Amino acid sequence: MDSDQVLVIDKGQVAEFDTLETLLANKDKMKTLAVIFLTLLSAVCLAIEFDLEATTDVLGTRRCLSQWLPKNTHVKVTAKVLPGFPGQKVNLEIHDDSPHMNQYGIRKQVDDVSFRFDTQAHANVIACFQNMLETGYPADGRTLTVQFKMDSGAMAEDFHRMQQDEKLKPMEIELRRVAMSLDDIQEELQYLKQREGSLRDANELMNSRVKSFGLLSISVLVAVAVYQVVYLRRFFHQKKLI
Repeated sequence: MDSDQVLVIDKGQVAEFDTLETLLANKDKMKTLAVIFLTLLSAVCLAIEFDLEATTDVLGTRRCLSQWLPKNTHVKVTAKVLPGFPGQKVNLEIHDDSPHMNQYGIRKQVDDVSFRFDTQAHANVIACFQNMLETGYPADGRTLTVQFKMDSGAMAEDFHRMQQDEKLKPMEIELRRVAMSLDDIQEELQYLKQREGSLRDANELMNSRVKSFGLLSISVLVAVAVYQVVYLRRFFHQKKLI
């Protein structure tokens, strides 16, 4: 992110206003560093470009991309197919790998498409592309180039429209963006905390079962040893060996 100076606001008050190098030089200002990091993180976007070979088989080559997203996350998907050899059409299907296998969108003959949806479960959201070769065209290895981008949370919001609708100033819309990014991070941390709690409970339950099984095993071994001693003692008495 290119900037001359960084403005940090804490509880509605200006906490820091200086160059990024100056703020980073002060190791005691952990809150400042954290806010700067989150601001930089919110400005990062990921776009992918790849070539997709055409196929005549419906179950043929597919290129799938996935990203884990928490439940109730707003997502914006943008896909663009660059011009190439004729006789090819790219299909797009988006779903997740939750037990319900939620379907979020199916697009046929993708050219330049953009749509939004909200996730229904904590799961990997999977986008699968397939390049189908039309009848009458040879399977000569022709490909199409696909550009794909998946934004989530604050990055998926239309801040330009929000600025126009609410008549916000540039600084206000940037603060709104940072606040929404912080909310996304807080919600994800809360989910990870709940996940950690459930894993800890499962671990404690497993430890309890292992402990019970160990005690049961020791009891069985002791009982078998006592039985063997009693049986051998009786056997030797019957044979008058002792």
